[in-house]
Amino acid sequence: MDLVVTEDGAPALRIALSGRLDAAGAEKIEAEFANRIAKAGRGVIVDMSGVSFVGSLGIRLLISNSRSAQRAGHRVVLCGVQPAVAEVFATVALDELIPTVADEAAALALLAA
Repeated sequence: MDLVVTEDGAPALRIALSGRLDAAGAEKIEAEFANRIAKAGRGVIVDMSGVSFVGSLGIRLLISNSRSAQRAGHRVVLCGVQPAVAEVFATVALDELIPTVADEAAALALLAA
């Protein structure tokens, strides 16, 4: 699991994930992911287009950090979710907890609303 952060002065912090967000992948990025979201001070877009699999610990990672952002008055939006991952998210109703949109433009629009 790889994590790439884009800090370009945009209205939202962009975090791109790639690989498998399984137990090992979640453990690998957990500290940096949480730190980046906690210090973002603005909305966060998580680009999931490079994620081929999400397991229970990956879901926990997304939910816990989204809740942390909400407590700080910010939002996390997921975008670019692949069909296999979207099916898992639908099964666990993740989209009821974290907004999920098609692409970065839609994520930016949602954060601006």
